[in-house]
Amino acid sequence: MKNKVIYVLLPDFAAHEKVYPMGFRCLNWLIYLGAIYVLLLTSCTAKTEKSMSLKEQLYAIVDTVPGTVGIAFISDVDTVTVNNSVHYPMMSVFKLHQALAVAAKMNTRGSSIDSLIHVSKDELDSETWSPMLKMYGESDFDISIRDLIKYSLTVSDNNASNLLFKHIVSPSTTDALIRSASDVPTFSILYSEDEMKKNHSLAYLNYSTPLSAAALIRQVFDSTVTTNSAIDSIRKDLATVTTGLDRLGAIIPEHPELFFAHKTGSGYRNDTNELIAHNDVGYFRLPDGRVYALAVFIRDFSGTEAEASEIIARISREVYECFANQPELDGI
Repeated sequence: MKNKVIYVLLPDFAAHEKVYPMGFRCLNWLIYLGAIYVLLLTSCTAKTEKSMSLKEQLYAIVDTVPGTVGIAFISDVDTVTVNNSVHYPMMSVFKLHQALAVAAKMNTRGSSIDSLIHVSKDELDSETWSPMLKMYGESDFDISIRDLIKYSLTVSDNNASNLLFKHIVSPSTTDALIRSASDVPTFSILYSEDEMKKNHSLAYLNYSTPLSAAALIRQVFDSTVTTNSAIDSIRKDLATVTTGLDRLGAIIPEHPELFFAHKTGSGYRNDTNELIAHNDVGYFRLPDGRVYALAVFIRDFSGTEAEASEIIARISREVYECFANQPELDGI
């Protein structure tokens, strides 16, 4: 946080020594010292009050939810978290980590993400979420790694993700690569989409804290988590994601001037018929250049997917309004 410098104009009492007696001058000094104390106290607590105000607004939302909601907000000058100590199943949010790991692995090999891999039809699952099958069918074909990353990120294609794990980098290697580069490595990636489909309980072992996810997507856009040109392609893919537009991105139709990039994750239902996960992590840039990252993860939710999406959308609106409408503050 930036320290505010407060300038206080003190009266020139020496110029008036012949006019005011000592007692009166001492009283004036006490008044000014009291004013300085009030100004300093106000300056030191203003940011805390605003931050607590946002946190209180967010808790007011999540405390009514029939499930556990985790939130992480990161700006240049402030970080606010809610229920961040919980491990939330990532579901397809891990495809962000995977894309970055694939880019790093290809760079280490000295290869381009435009390299082709051959896919045989027996590697494909026709009963999973896979829009790419509409293009390629269920026959053998060649496809670039760039296109697999694009399918995996923009439409959350499960076959594309499974192929990247099989041909380029495993879940455990993905975990290790991104853990070494992440600012907040409180996540775990152990299983593929294919493995979680066969055993839904494994989804709980592919987890993240909201803060870890928000920090990672912020790294993607504000710094470098990989040192190769593939990062530009990944950034473009994240900015054209078509899944979950009713979550964090629900504010975009109201504020089309915002730059928005994100990755969603949606889960199965557990043995008690609760949604295992309903997530979104995003990066926002305002026209004035200010940016923030926001992650909202929901686990073990007893409502519908539409209801979970509305909760995420409501949180997104609260955060945006608090951040965008207070440009005079160093934080919120």
